[in-house]
Order: sequence, then C-alpha cells, then structure tokens
Amino acid sequence: MTLCKIENDKQRSPCALANGLDILGDRWSLLIIRDLMFTNRREFGHFLQSGEGISTNILADRLEKLQAAGVISKAPHPSHGKKFVYDLTERGIALAPTLIEISLWALGEIDGAKLPSAFLEVMQGDRNKLMAMIKNRQPVLRLKLE
Repeated sequence: MTLCKIENDKQRSPCALANGLDILGDRWSLLIIRDLMFTNRREFGHFLQSGEGISTNILADRLEKLQAAGVISKAPHPSHGKKFVYDLTERGIALAPTLIEISLWALGEIDGAKLPSAFLEVMQGDRNKLMAMIKNRQPVLRLKLE
C-alpha cells in the first residue's frame, strides 16, 4: 500500500483521524470528492457550478491538494487542449462508504438536509450496486453541465 505524505511531510500527530482531516477536513474537499463520486462533474468549471459558491482560487488549491494526496487524478481534456478533467483514484473511491454515511447521518439529524430521491433510494437500497457504480465511475446523478 502506498502511503501519501501530508503537506511538507509535517504531521501534527500519528493519529489516523488527525491525518485524514489534514487532507479532507476543510470546507471544500469533500464536496469536490462528492461531485466526482456521485455526479458527472469532471472539469474545473463544473465544480464552480455546484452551487456552494467556491471561489476559483480555493478550488484550484483544493484540487491541487487532493491530487498531491493521491485522492484525485488530473488528465488533459480529451477534446479541449486547454482544459483538464479530474477523476477519483482508488484512494478517493475508498472514501465512498464514509461519504454515504455522512450524507445519511445529515439527512436524519439536520433539519432541512436533503438528498435527491433517486440517490437516496440507491443509498438505502442496494449498497453493492451503488459501490459498483462508484468503482466503475458511473454517475449516480447525471447533471446537465455547461
């Protein structure tokens, strides 16, 4: 197993949770991973359209940080020479059970939290099907993207 290095090889402690939070514990990283995991968002501009209001400089920073941690990959866009596409690596896909459980927890515990009904059905229903879709990089929610 390949281990990732925390920024500048500096760890606050050997605690697994602290190290995980160093990579994922900001306001935006899990939302980027959510988009890659559950939707067809793959480009920089797509993430800007997600509705949470991330700024371009923060998005660029988080994409770079997640790539450096081995959670996402970046490749040239197949049809546009100046763009890139992002995808989850195996390390990123391994976060699926965590994102599913956080989503279900928030839905049950936070007033006003919502999930699209089709997404909720597959989350609560056939977890194996959902995991297969994620591993095969099939979006659960296909969005109309510009």
